[in-house]
Amino acid sequence: MGKPKIRPPSKVNALSFPVFGLTWHGTPATPKNDGVSFTAYCGGGGSAKTGVGNKIVCDLVAQQQPLDNNDNGGEHDNLVNQSSSSTTSHRTIEISTGEALCFGIHAFRPYDDTLQMIRLVACVGDEILLYGIPIHCSSSNDDGSAAEQELNEGAILLAKANVGNGYGANVATYTAMFHVQQNQLQHLIAVGCENGHLVVFQITTNNASSSSSSSCELTKITECKGHTKAICAIQFHPRGQEVLSSAKDGTARIFSVSTGNELAVMKCEVHDPNGPPPPTTTTIDPSKSSTIKTKDPRMMKRAPQILVRGCAYGDLEGKTIYTIASGKRGAAYLTQWKTLVSLGNNNDQQQQQQQQQQQLNIRQEYRVQCSPVPISATSLSSDCTIFALGSVEGSILLYNLETKSVLKQFKEVHDLPVTCLASRPIPTALMLPGELEGGVNFDAVSASADNRMGCWTLQKKSRIKPVRVKSSSSYSRKKGPVEEFLWKILRIPLLLLIVLVMVAIRDVTVVCREEFVMPAVLLDVGAAGHCLYREVLWAEDTRPGIKFVPV
Repeated sequence: MGKPKIRPPSKVNALSFPVFGLTWHGTPATPKNDGVSFTAYCGGGGSAKTGVGNKIVCDLVAQQQPLDNNDNGGEHDNLVNQSSSSTTSHRTIEISTGEALCFGIHAFRPYDDTLQMIRLVACVGDEILLYGIPIHCSSSNDDGSAAEQELNEGAILLAKANVGNGYGANVATYTAMFHVQQNQLQHLIAVGCENGHLVVFQITTNNASSSSSSSCELTKITECKGHTKAICAIQFHPRGQEVLSSAKDGTARIFSVSTGNELAVMKCEVHDPNGPPPPTTTTIDPSKSSTIKTKDPRMMKRAPQILVRGCAYGDLEGKTIYTIASGKRGAAYLTQWKTLVSLGNNNDQQQQQQQQQQQLNIRQEYRVQCSPVPISATSLSSDCTIFALGSVEGSILLYNLETKSVLKQFKEVHDLPVTCLASRPIPTALMLPGELEGGVNFDAVSASADNRMGCWTLQKKSRIKPVRVKSSSSYSRKKGPVEEFLWKILRIPLLLLIVLVMVAIRDVTVVCREEFVMPAVLLDVGAAGHCLYREVLWAEDTRPGIKFVPV
């Protein structure tokens, strides 16, 4: 069987290198804020001194709103004027990572952004790099500083930090949390490592020189230990007090951001809850006669290795948690968990400190099969309704959490297992910059090591009707002025002539039916012509009603 055909409006773009990390950040355009659609992917050919093209590629589409100098105008007039006069710009920025590969990236924009830049966190080796990408690229003056020129041209390195010697940064995420004691907004970055550790950093900004590259610092505030294998996915609690992580050790864990204590452990399973229990590891006991008398590992039943590829909070309160787990073979299962202990109020510091010390009571609600094959990449939509899943066979599944079913499946669109996924950053009802011109709202973006990146949507067709181009065979010559004049004069007489011919044909079938029968026409043509002329087309003078009133 051939490879399945990808039907528009979904599409696949060819890239120049394998992709291992992907992120998608976007905000719609409003009368006061500019719209942004930012997509970044990272990868390369490996680690070597010969140069293999390890880099990060950023695709930025910005919709800039005009400056409103007249504040006395109505709100409706401002909306109409800004929507009609807004401009959209598109830029592509490349960031080289040298000899090291970048496996994880995350894009965000702080709420109190004063630099007008998209922040990009890159996991490169044992370091995390914080870049700033300006939303709008303005021309620099001759007397401008070098930092401003670098800012206008592309990405600028704001800060970097080391997560630990031999840790290996895999994934990263961001959140903003309001600190009551300090009475300010804290910007936190969590990094999941290859050795199972989770490190949390705080971004501190120097307000004295907000435009320089040394204005930001990454300060390590806590290190969470609990996982025994590499971390696959992480996400902050909606309130920012906890961080959720999943790893290849078959568990998902919740850690406290301030203390680093482990608050909960969720052990995932990859078997049908209505079926038989999975096999367990068999040990040899010489005291029992029923034990297998062999040390061959092929004769022993071993428990399958469980990989928890994805985890995410399913509501704004953080009481619902979803995990996606699968083995190296077999089906993948989606599990919903519920936290039975609330997080407490930020205003009550004693209750918050007690909550950070005690264990959370988490209960498993249900477990359903979401894919017949193992899952290698996951991403939850911003409205917590669609889970984008990428399988080891290269397929993309858009799974609906409300109906517990697959909305749409794109089978084997990648030649290799899907390495990374990014769901739509805003609800489908809102539009990102550039989507109005294309007429398509994409729901997920995927990439793989096969040098391809796909954009997937639930839409069956674009909202914009395609323009049909006339072929050379159907090309019509333009009429001249004389032809136009004759056509305007003769089109009405031609229409009347057609009507008269139709009336004559009707009268012939009624009056001269006998004369126009096939044998009669061949034997006596004159009789048929006489009937047509005298009875239908032209009447004699002696006929009643012509010269005198009929009796």
